[in-house]
Amino acid sequence: MTTEERIARLEKQIERLEQREVELRKQMAAAQLDQWYARIEDLEVQARLGAMETSDRVQELLAQTRSRWQEAKTQLAKPTEVASEVIDSVRSSIDDLFKDVRKALVDAKEKARR
Repeated sequence: MTTEERIARLEKQIERLEQREVELRKQMAAAQLDQWYARIEDLEVQARLGAMETSDRVQELLAQTRSRWQEAKTQLAKPTEVASEVIDSVRSSIDDLFKDVRKALVDAKEKARR
């Protein structure tokens, strides 16, 4: 095998690995979206269970969270590089929204106990 053949073979192998990386990143982003959706659903169940104690703020935050999730899901259909960037940028804001929702639920629960 000549040096040129080895280089060509290695370049093809690198190309296949890069394509696989792109696919794995897309799968990872999709899994993250599924995880966020499950968290949103869990928070909505908590809100429904405590509907009497749940403030309008919780409902607003849940709507914002669901909207952000939908935006990220839409972006996932775009090229992987763009989708990965969107997922990274949206991740922290969704996490903050989850924290806000939980805090609002705890606050509402404490108010109901008084």
